[in-house]
Amino acid sequence: MLALQFCNYLEYMRIERIKMTIPRLYLIAAMAAMCLPSAAQQTPPIAPKLQPAPLPPAVVLPGPEKAPPDVPNRPLTADEAARIALHNQPNIVAAAAEVTSAQGRTGQARSGLRPSLAVTSSYNKVQTIHTQGGGGGGGVAQTGGSNVTQTGFFGSASIHQLLFDFNHTRDLLREASASERAANQNLTRVQADTVLQVKQAFYTLAQNERLVAVNESNVRNQQDHLALAQARLNAGMGLPSDVVRAQTAVSDAIFNLNVARNNAAISRVDLATAMGVDPRTPIQVSDQDEPITSVTDVGQLVQSAQLKRPEVLQAQAGLLSARFAESAARNSNAPSLAATLALSSRGTDALPGTDQLNIGATLTWSPFDSGLTAGRVKEARGQVDAARAALGSTRLAVTSDVSQAYLNLRTAEQRVTTADAEVANAQEGARLAEGRYRAGLGTFIDVTDAQSALLTARTNRVNAQTAVNQARSALSRAIGAALPTTR
Repeated sequence: MLALQFCNYLEYMRIERIKMTIPRLYLIAAMAAMCLPSAAQQTPPIAPKLQPAPLPPAVVLPGPEKAPPDVPNRPLTADEAARIALHNQPNIVAAAAEVTSAQGRTGQARSGLRPSLAVTSSYNKVQTIHTQGGGGGGGVAQTGGSNVTQTGFFGSASIHQLLFDFNHTRDLLREASASERAANQNLTRVQADTVLQVKQAFYTLAQNERLVAVNESNVRNQQDHLALAQARLNAGMGLPSDVVRAQTAVSDAIFNLNVARNNAAISRVDLATAMGVDPRTPIQVSDQDEPITSVTDVGQLVQSAQLKRPEVLQAQAGLLSARFAESAARNSNAPSLAATLALSSRGTDALPGTDQLNIGATLTWSPFDSGLTAGRVKEARGQVDAARAALGSTRLAVTSDVSQAYLNLRTAEQRVTTADAEVANAQEGARLAEGRYRAGLGTFIDVTDAQSALLTARTNRVNAQTAVNQARSALSRAIGAALPTTR
């Protein structure tokens, strides 16, 4: 009895399931009936009105008639570009000329401590006319007489040597020597600034060339998306608006590529100018990064900068020069003792035979100069205070340079890490969006958005790496690193 009831229950459930399925079958059949006529009479796709954007060739700047001999016909490294600049930059030549002038002033000051030789030679011819006169009675006076001629030769040679002046002349020499050292440090500073400018321009050119490659890849991707959208439209599975949107994206990509190419060309002109060569020179740069700074402790970096930076050494030499100038001013009216040795000869012949030897000493002293020395001392003391303040300001500026360069470098390195992740995620997003669109599960807007995000990510990656290279070169300049060896 229980078995019979169980069998009846199973049969009842089967019948109810069939009843529930029948309406669904009717619904599916009705939908199919509605779609069959449209499938049998499919309308052709609507061809959108497009304005294709041609891809123009890159604008090339004609090179000079004669290429600079220093620039090789191969990709340059940043150090090679800096060495060329150190050899050609006019501002370095001007700074070297200042060193030459300072050396001349040192030689002038040194001459006061060395003996000086003076040679004099003269020839004189003296003619004396004797006259006699007479007459009277309204007559004309008669003259007559005789001439006497005397010829004389004179020659002398004298040696002058300063013996003692309370170190006034020696302090002047020390002042000039310190100024010469300051001029040398200024030359080093100009060279270091030039190297930094060249490297900044070098990595800017490398950045813009990489961005050209990124935008060229974006143009190819957008053209592929345009072909895909056109194919889906021709197959009756796409929308005309997708094709229009794809063509717009291609035009925008070509426009951005043109801008990137122009930026790269302008950067090449800037680099050539920084190197001191003809700006039209077709310079090629290698795809290398700036070496990593081994020291990471900020305290050591600041200490190295305070010992090596040419600005600090120049300010120290300037302070020393001001101190020697003050000492020289204090002794400007001190007694001065000098010795003189003179040999003279006089006679009527070309080689005079009458010789005379003179040996003497000269003492010069101005005990009262109406406040001239006091004014000089006061002026020199003010220059010492100014030089001391300049040294303190320079030390602060150097510490600030190192701190900012360190922060910029560490931040740029973090940006590279973030940009790497951004590129990986954007590539995956573009792959998924394109795959869904090919399968008919996504919209073309998803594809264009994903491609735009990929372009932004790749651009950020290039910019981040450029920031690292420029920050490394700035940190090397900030700590007073050695200059590239000149040829």
